[in-house]
Amino acid sequence: MTQRLTKTRTALRRHLVLTVTTAVALVTVVAAGAGELTARNMIENRIAKAAPALGGTLAVGVAGDWALWDLAQASIPRIDISSDDARLGPLPHVRVRARLDDVRLGDRATVAGAHARVTASTQSLAAAIRSAAPSVPVSAVTTDPATGTILAAVGPGGAGQLTLRPVLADGKVTLAVDGLTVFGRSVPTDRFGTGNGALAPEAGAPKDYPLGLKATSVDVRPDGLHVSLTGGPSTLPGT
Repeated sequence: MTQRLTKTRTALRRHLVLTVTTAVALVTVVAAGAGELTARNMIENRIAKAAPALGGTLAVGVAGDWALWDLAQASIPRIDISSDDARLGPLPHVRVRARLDDVRLGDRATVAGAHARVTASTQSLAAAIRSAAPSVPVSAVTTDPATGTILAAVGPGGAGQLTLRPVLADGKVTLAVDGLTVFGRSVPTDRFGTGNGALAPEAGAPKDYPLGLKATSVDVRPDGLHVSLTGGPSTLPGT
């Protein structure tokens, strides 16, 4: 009888130790998960503060090790950024897929290099035209990859056709007015409200591209405008 009670007590002790160990491990995992989420939110907030032009749909991913460890080391090998509501010069609501390499955190965060691909849909192009000339109706926007131009049906009933051409200069992309016709007849482009011959961004929009990026190429494709950007060593403003 005594031997049986001893075995029972031993089994109960083992069960208690196993239960306590499991509970401690569970608490550790939950705490680590909460810490990781907090770390990722902190990194995302710093990027959003440094580059408000990336918009409200900004999402940030940390490649490689845990963000909590990277944050503790104040060094992040790579940050992947995505946004579907960014602004690039005069173009609103563009899609951005970017990568930041070797991010060092501190009083002033630094980035060794940055690369990005931006897609401005025909809807984005239409919004840019409406912003530049609010009083002019824009019924449809299409692209012509063969000529590298953007065609917009403007005016009442789309009677006018505005032709835009993307221009890459000094690391920035602008939309130059290539021509304006109404009922097939050419008219001065200043009647469209673009005295300098180009569409300008909205008042108050950032003059520089986010994260120190510079445009390196621009292509007109069937779905819109595609821009490649790169950036060298730079600091993250506002951090």
